[in-house]
Amino acid sequence: MTLDVRAEFNRAADLHRKGKLDKAISIYRRLVKAQPSAFEIARLLVLAYLQGGHAKEALVAARRAHERNPTNPHAHLLLGACLQAVQDLEPALAAFEAAARLAPQLTEAHFLAGGVLGALGRQAEAVARFDQVLALDRRSTEALANRSTALLQLGRPEDALNDIEALTALHPGEARYWIAKATTLLELDRTAAAAAAADQVIRLSPKSSEGYALKGRSLMSRGRLEEARDSFYAALEHNATDAIVRDELIVVLRLLEDFPAALAQCDLALAATPASARFRQHRAEVRRAGEDFAGAMADVEGAIAADPQLASAYVTRARLLGDLGRSEEIRPALELALQRDPQEPNGRFLTAADDLAHGRWTDGWTAYESREHTLPPPFRPLAFTRWDGRERPEMLVVLGEQGIGDELLFSRLVRLLADDDIRTVLLTRPGLVPLLQNLDARVSIIGDLSEIDTMRPGLRWIAAGSLPLLLQPDPERWPEPPYITASPDRIAKWSWVRDESLFTIGINWQGNPSRNVDVGRSIPLAEFAPLAKLPGVRLVSLQHGAGRDQLQQVPFADSVVQLGHDFNADGIFTDTVGVLHHLDLVISSDTALTHLCGVRAHPAFVALRAVPDWRWGYEGDRSVFFPSLRLFRQVEPGNWGGVFHAITEAVRSMTRGA
Repeated sequence: MTLDVRAEFNRAADLHRKGKLDKAISIYRRLVKAQPSAFEIARLLVLAYLQGGHAKEALVAARRAHERNPTNPHAHLLLGACLQAVQDLEPALAAFEAAARLAPQLTEAHFLAGGVLGALGRQAEAVARFDQVLALDRRSTEALANRSTALLQLGRPEDALNDIEALTALHPGEARYWIAKATTLLELDRTAAAAAAADQVIRLSPKSSEGYALKGRSLMSRGRLEEARDSFYAALEHNATDAIVRDELIVVLRLLEDFPAALAQCDLALAATPASARFRQHRAEVRRAGEDFAGAMADVEGAIAADPQLASAYVTRARLLGDLGRSEEIRPALELALQRDPQEPNGRFLTAADDLAHGRWTDGWTAYESREHTLPPPFRPLAFTRWDGRERPEMLVVLGEQGIGDELLFSRLVRLLADDDIRTVLLTRPGLVPLLQNLDARVSIIGDLSEIDTMRPGLRWIAAGSLPLLLQPDPERWPEPPYITASPDRIAKWSWVRDESLFTIGINWQGNPSRNVDVGRSIPLAEFAPLAKLPGVRLVSLQHGAGRDQLQQVPFADSVVQLGHDFNADGIFTDTVGVLHHLDLVISSDTALTHLCGVRAHPAFVALRAVPDWRWGYEGDRSVFFPSLRLFRQVEPGNWGGVFHAITEAVRSMTRGA
């Protein structure tokens, strides 16, 4: 019986379209035997094999078709596709290149070659191939998409963004291109534009989690944490299994200090994936914030056991070792973190802190530059050129950063700039402007940039914490205190505080209440009780804001002079700096007040936790930054009794000699 090739071919093609691949393949095979030189039949047989998951059979059929049609570029494409399907990439590339040589105008050949080059990691060559495709067809959507991916791999995000913007212009209703745009803008740190692109994703695909996740990341980068939190929650509503988004949500909740919610998210994640090292580490950080150091250490040890390569877990362990007073073990833990990820931001920053605590100034200040990659960022870069210390700027804006104490610590370094005749402006938080106004007559102090022409040539900026690296690493050679003064009217305003018959001590017990900052640093006011019992001693509360309520909870409250609710009402420390003139001594926890005493060269006793912040070092009773301060360190972590016994005896000795 004669085979009706056309009828059988049509029947096979119909079965193929309907997804009945096995039946279609059976007919195609008979037809290939009957007409071995008919390339279209062979091509459809190969495609049916590939669609049915029979890559090896497809490759055999493609080789036969290629052998019978050596000058047909599509036969080379077919062979290349089958080789690519079995991950034999170099021969696949050779087949696609052969097709391109046979038909230089065949865009598919260049496109497929570009795809294989990308898979082989040869991104520059891949870009060149996609360039050829776009030279032939400038509206080729897939070529634009693939070239943008290759450009990102090459570290050329601006060029990639150009392609992605072309894609969104060609296909404004395609959410995937807006996803790519938002992702690339985030990489470029153009967070406002990234948020706008993410909003477009949400409009186009409201049930997709990706738009909400991208918006959350852009808001998080801009410090808008409450909105970021809400976006991450929305993303999880649409995809509750997205571990990356849950991880980001927990980070935001920790930064917002919503530790119960953070703990709930950790527990949800660990219920689904009990072996997750990352979520165990998160739970360790949450427990650390609650000063449950034993529970936190158990979690972080579990995280390391689950994933010995998780660098951030070793960083958490290093923090906990500090909390537990085991300073000699901190550096080895950080080294383990950086062996696993040399760029781990918190690991680099804590390594810098350890170097600075040990007086390794050059290494410490160099590594201290890593601080801007931590969360929350210590400062927001300004919109003009950052100073690198090499050129001489026409005007330099020094950007205050981190906490009030940090601003006071680093502010003296603007004097070195002024000594070098560099026109310097110190940009600080508005509340500090009155205090710093007389820092140096040669330096302008501002609270915003409204009076600065940010487009002027030669304008540069630098973060204050970068000045030691650029100017003078050794604090022994920094300008010496005092370098901030009080106005005569402020001194006169608080003259009533002094009683010449008494030894007058200002006290401060609570610093920044943030649990992300104040783990073990603040002191219960009750610990000051032995001082209140000393004869001839007058205590004056310098506490401002958080912690004042403790005065209602201690039996010696009536013996503590309070300075009123309008104390420092018109600026940070504006009254405190006047009060200092009438105090014989200040006793404080590690707070901004201790820095104020330091910059005023005023005597102060500083009560420190067992392993304190880097600026106080790990041993000794004196500060290289502030010689007027005397340091009292915990011997046992968390135990302030010994510290205040030593402080009380020191005060007793001073009053006897007074």
